[in-house]
Amino acid sequence: MAQKKHKVIVIGLPKTGTSTLAVMLRMLNYKVTGPNINYTKGDNTLLNLLYEDYDGFQDYPWCFEWQKFLKDPKVKFIVLKREKESWYRSFYESYGGKEDRYLSYSFIEISKHPDNKLKFLNYFDNYYDNVSSYIENEPNRFIEVSVNGLEWPELCDFLDEDLPTNIFGKAITKPHINKNNVKTVKSFKYKVLNSIKKGITSIIGVDNWLKLVIFLRKNNII
Repeated sequence: MAQKKHKVIVIGLPKTGTSTLAVMLRMLNYKVTGPNINYTKGDNTLLNLLYEDYDGFQDYPWCFEWQKFLKDPKVKFIVLKREKESWYRSFYESYGGKEDRYLSYSFIEISKHPDNKLKFLNYFDNYYDNVSSYIENEPNRFIEVSVNGLEWPELCDFLDEDLPTNIFGKAITKPHINKNNVKTVKSFKYKVLNSIKKGITSIIGVDNWLKLVIFLRKNNII
């Protein structure tokens, strides 16, 4: 894999479309990490090791720790946004456990409870207000998008990349990922495919599995 011109950090709370954007970056041959469930807040050693090993960074903890990498001129930032009420419903219903048993609790510090809805919505506003103050100072390093509105030309222009094509040289379609859909996860098809995935990754490794999936997606096989 050729060295990338940029490193890319996705600024966007979990459940704002980070999974779809991660797949798009992989289709552009970025090596993407996140969410990193083994990371503990304050573990700068692990954070820096991951930063050296990957080109793209999304979800936990990168959406909270991105400011630590502002001084690296190679980094560009994609600010993912979503309608606030829609984000809250998705975050509350399908992102981890209730109360303090969800992955980002150490940063958000709000217990998942119906009485705390306003606190979550205020956190959402404050999070993006803080990001906006940085965009004003370095607009060329940031792009603000919703994942539904983001298309290949816009993303590739921002990252100085060629438009992705399949093995026949034809333009590829934008992926749409919804891996946390509860009905899908509970289905027989999902369980069978997940079992196959575990078997294959045990042989070829996670990174090679991701490369295989991206190849299949780019060529409309899956």
